[in-house]
Amino acid sequence: MNLLILTRYPTKGPSSRYRFLQYLADFDRAGFRFEVQPFFSDRYLDQMWGGKPISKLHVLGRYCQRLLTCLRAKRFDAVWLEGEMLPLVPALLERGVYALLPRARFYDFDDAVWLRYKNKPLLAEKYRTILSGARGIVCGNPWLERYCREVNDNLILVPTVVDWDKYAGARAPLAGNTIGWIGSPNTLFFMENLYPGLAELRKQNEFELHIVGAESRHDHLTIRSSPWREEDEVGFIERFDIGVMPLERTEWAEGKCGLKMIQYMAAGVPAVASPVGVNRHYVEASGGGLLAENDAAWHDQLGKLLADQDLRKALGAAGRDYVQKNLTVSVQAPRLIDFFKQSLG
Repeated sequence: MNLLILTRYPTKGPSSRYRFLQYLADFDRAGFRFEVQPFFSDRYLDQMWGGKPISKLHVLGRYCQRLLTCLRAKRFDAVWLEGEMLPLVPALLERGVYALLPRARFYDFDDAVWLRYKNKPLLAEKYRTILSGARGIVCGNPWLERYCREVNDNLILVPTVVDWDKYAGARAPLAGNTIGWIGSPNTLFFMENLYPGLAELRKQNEFELHIVGAESRHDHLTIRSSPWREEDEVGFIERFDIGVMPLERTEWAEGKCGLKMIQYMAAGVPAVASPVGVNRHYVEASGGGLLAENDAAWHDQLGKLLADQDLRKALGAAGRDYVQKNLTVSVQAPRLIDFFKQSLG
């Protein structure tokens, strides 16, 4: 079975890496043959994350490349898309290009991407339109699943997961005072919202912040920033003593799939998270962290963990056990592959 995989990003993009690329070996062993074609490039991501001007000519070239890929797509049995095929293109035009694709189209979502078009009249209904004709949809959490089920019944909920082989040897010592966060410049603002409260917490507790994937600073905090590199990702996380995942209570945040939480738990790092979306579920189901609803709760929960190494170890062990049993590629890949096989008949 030949599968054309149209991701949004290459390996550097977390959504493409975790939702598609880490499953390729399992699809290969299951008898699938595939080709992966990202829409955007590493150059685009570097410009976006670095706050540099985006080259319009480069982006235009990516649209042309995507269309050229579609011209030879009929030789595949199915296409698996990360969201829309052509960003910012109305549904009517995108559906016209579908004539070049295999009839079996699958979509994957780990974010509420349709919210980007909520106030754009020509695009507001794009996702409902294109999803109604999908052969199948893969959703990363129940909130996304509810939206997609309004227009298509052939869905599967596959949470974002980690490759356990990368975490099997991870052993967070949890003996220091490093509070860590991993992400991208696009989501750093969630973390920076905590800084005033963290500055107050630091008056009673010594700790260092380690920000991975973005540059950040604050006059009253000790912050170490590290660039993200795939080969260093697990090593950075396992050196955290506490991991944090702050979110705001918005529709966009409800659609998040909790990757940071999962990474922290996989490395045995206790987490403190906003009770938004799947964060609440993962904390309550795993016992691997604490929830913080507001600034006072963040202050209390982080203070509690900074003061109690035994509690950190207990939460870290519980989270790690939960991830190993539920949130790994080896657990979820068979479900995903069966969904494709059954949907394709």
